[in-house]
Formats: sequence, C-alpha cells, structure tokens
Amino acid sequence: MDKISIVVAVYNAEKTLKKCVDSLIGQTLKNTEIILVNDCSKDNSSSICKQYESEYSNVIAIDNPYNVGVSATRNNGIEKAKGDYICFVDSDDYVEPDYLEQLLNNFKKYNTVPICGFIYHDEVNHCKPVKYSWSGGEEKVSLGDAFKLNAELYLTALWNKLFDMQIIEKFNVRFDENLSMGEDLRFSVEYFEKSDTEFVYAFSAHLYHYTKLSENTLMSDFARGNAEDAVKRLQMIKNVALKYNKRADENYETALKRLKNNYTYFWIRDRRLSICEQYRKIKSFSPEYCVINFCIDKARYLKEKILTGHNK
Repeated sequence: MDKISIVVAVYNAEKTLKKCVDSLIGQTLKNTEIILVNDCSKDNSSSICKQYESEYSNVIAIDNPYNVGVSATRNNGIEKAKGDYICFVDSDDYVEPDYLEQLLNNFKKYNTVPICGFIYHDEVNHCKPVKYSWSGGEEKVSLGDAFKLNAELYLTALWNKLFDMQIIEKFNVRFDENLSMGEDLRFSVEYFEKSDTEFVYAFSAHLYHYTKLSENTLMSDFARGNAEDAVKRLQMIKNVALKYNKRADENYETALKRLKNNYTYFWIRDRRLSICEQYRKIKSFSPEYCVINFCIDKARYLKEKILTGHNK
C-alpha cells in the first residue's frame, strides 16, 4: 500500500500548529507519516511537536540544532521521509480530510504531478475566504502553458502538489538553501526537469487552506526590492515552458512587462521613497522608462488621491 510522507516546516507556529497537524492526522488516507521539523522556534512549537509524536505512531518530531531557514528545514524532512510519495504543508495552514486521497488517486490515474485548488483565508483583515480553481476544471496541462499555470497560482505554490519520492531520491532533488524567495518554484522546476515531465494534472477541488496571518501585503513585498528575484522566477518558468512551447519567449515578455508595470505602480506609491529614489528604482529595473513616463504616472497617482479623497 502506497505511503505518503508529509513534511511540515515549523517556526513559531504554536497558534496554528495544532489545527494543521489535526487536519493531517484526520486524513481519509491513513498510511502516512507526518514529519514535523522545528527550526528553533522561540515559542512552544517544539513541545507541541513532541506531544504529537508521543501520541501518534505516524508522527515524527525533529528539532534543528540551529535556525537554518525553511529550505534547509524541508530538506531535513526529506532526508527522514520513508514514503513512496511526498508533499509539503505549511504549519499555519490546514487541509481537507481527503486532501491526500485525492492527490494520490490523481497521481496514479494520470501518472503525473497533481495540482489542486485552494482557499485563501485573510485572517488579518478578516475578509471573506477566496476560492482559487483551475479555469479548465479538471485536465492535463502541458508545462508549455507554464505561464498560465503561474497566472492561476497553480505553479509556484508547493503545498497543492504531490511528488514521487523515487524521482526525488534518484536525482537528489532538494530545496536551494541559498534562495530567500522562489525556493518552492525552484524545487518544482527541478523536479519537472529531472523527471522529464511534460504534463501536470490540474483540478479544482479546494483541498488546501492557505492562511494569511501577518501584516505583509503586496505593497510591503514590492517595497522590499525583490524585483530581480521576481525576474529570476519568470526566467525559471520560461525555461520550463520553452521545452514544450515555441512561443514561451513571447509569453515571458508579456509577463515581464506586466511585472515591470506592477513594480512601477507600487514604487510610485511608496511614500518611504523620495521622488528621486522612486524614479531611480523604476529606471534601474526598466531602462526604457523615462522622465516623461514618470511624470505621467505621478500625475495619475496624484489625480487618484484627489478623486478618492486620500491624503496618504
């Protein structure tokens, strides 16, 4: 009987960890091992992990000797995994009871990585949950359409997929511990490349619950200045798509243009930057951008403030 390993990287998750682990213990598919890897949490997370390990024979609790970050923490979990398949769940999220059963059934039926839908919970602003589904319902999707998969949030996330451990072990697929962003995508891309996967199976069942608990917003993400990292992620996606889609270069240019527009939009509105700093940031990222463009965008922003009555 096929066994699934679930790796949960844990860091300061005492408020959400029990709900996460309970959802994994309550799976309809029972042949599982739940690997909780605590990355030197400063709260009570380690004790919670050990308590579950003492109560359930399929729970393994690991404490990193020192803080190593999420990529190395997941790699430590992979090293301990004994399952035929593996998936990764974040410690502040939770899953539906048939999460593993549906992923495994679809993997075996279509002989490729399955990708499920998810529900986004904004616990900071207490917004209504948002469901994300595949636009095609249920279908095999070529990785030549990687930019579409990315646009619909079916590519970059790690937690809505199931992977074959034989491929991971045979080709030593691991998380890049030098990346601060995009490590999930890098792992998936390497897996697809090494396994020579042309198709994935996308389906819309909302099996995963992704929870936003921090104050981080799109504005703060853009303001951190990770434009170069974002471009590298687009290049990763292009490299996947090019093998199966001759128009991937065109798709890349379209996505890059959209990315530049997004950064321009947020940098124009970042009040922590002076006007000169705003222009320099945009110009360095988009060399074709000129003073006239900046004046037009700034005028639009000022008009927007006046029309909405905002002084911020």
